Amino acid sequence: MFAAKKPSHRYLLSVCGVLLFNTVANADGTPTGLIAELSGKDAATWTHLNDYGINIGGWATSGINYNTDNPTDRSNGPMSMTDRNSEFNLYQLDLFIEKAVTKGENWDVGGRFDFMFGTDTRYSQATGHWDTGLISGKERFYDIALPQAYLEVFAPIGNGLTAKLGHFYTIIGYESVPSGPNFFSSHSYSFKSSPFTTTGALFNYALNDQWSVNLGAVTGADNFDRDIGAWSHMSGLTWTNAGTGTSLSFSVLQGDVYQHQPSELVYYSAAFQQSLGKWQYVLQHDRGSQRHVTAEGQDAEWYSIVNYLTYQATEHWGVGVRGEWFRDDDGVRYSAGAANYYALTAGVNWKPNSWLMVRPEVRYDRSKAQQAPFDGGTQNNQVVLGIDAVVQF
Repeated sequence: MFAAKKPSHRYLLSVCGVLLFNTVANADGTPTGLIAELSGKDAATWTHLNDYGINIGGWATSGINYNTDNPTDRSNGPMSMTDRNSEFNLYQLDLFIEKAVTKGENWDVGGRFDFMFGTDTRYSQATGHWDTGLISGKERFYDIALPQAYLEVFAPIGNGLTAKLGHFYTIIGYESVPSGPNFFSSHSYSFKSSPFTTTGALFNYALNDQWSVNLGAVTGADNFDRDIGAWSHMSGLTWTNAGTGTSLSFSVLQGDVYQHQPSELVYYSAAFQQSLGKWQYVLQHDRGSQRHVTAEGQDAEWYSIVNYLTYQATEHWGVGVRGEWFRDDDGVRYSAGAANYYALTAGVNWKPNSWLMVRPEVRYDRSKAQQAPFDGGTQNNQVVLGIDAVVQF
């Protein structure tokens, strides 16, 4: 079974222990972020890298959770990332350097490199000789990941062809590894069971102003060079209607996990998104299957349906709910045997300024499983209260 889903694997601010820098600009071109807020200049301007079209920045996310069962092992599992009870953790400290390609009439070359430290890196490392051995002795739940290191090329062919070459985040799924784009601090079961990163080549082409297509060849899910001969194809199709605020996307990853044994993994994700003024609705369906997951040759299948509904009440406040059903059909994604997992999450986003986001939430999980999955195998449900903060540098 593909790895990296389970543990293997500006300025100082004291807001939920978060550190961060940002290099995003407002609509009028003025930079935002903590450094820019304090000095009027972003990190790329300070270093004069912007003279060469290079951007640097990052973010940090930190928070705490409280499980009402107060498990003795302090684990909120099978939740991922926000999985430690009553412990204040730095989830992500991500620093990046990037040169975005210019999509115009000429060829252009760019790329990006990300360095991440924190407790989330246990889930976002790639198998093989890449980032799993950067810290010789594990610092408890903290580690280092290099989730992106790629070259990007733009070719003025037709409507424009873009190629990523290297190690990069997968196109599959709705939620993201970087904290900022997510409405909720916790993640769905679907997210934990999907690919995070891929290594290889990915091509993107805009067919017209509504349709775009992705096509790539990669070394599988969350893998760098463990089985370099076990290649997979990764493809996707997206339709967007700006007039109605509607989009549909479908992406798939298919190929053998291991080079010298039958181990075909097929994972697809389909998402429907609809914007209605201040409302945003997302319906996501994922399905994964893999041959010969266990040493006994067992096959596995899992699938899910996730609903997201958010309302942006004001510029600074938003509220949202997420409901999920996840089916672990063969009991291999988690350790409770064949099981149904149900999760309902309600949360608030507070953005007092351009560089800070605070996300309190309450989450209820319930299961119908062969073994109880929560509180060290003693409970079939749990309630977790959480809060984190994201600061952009």
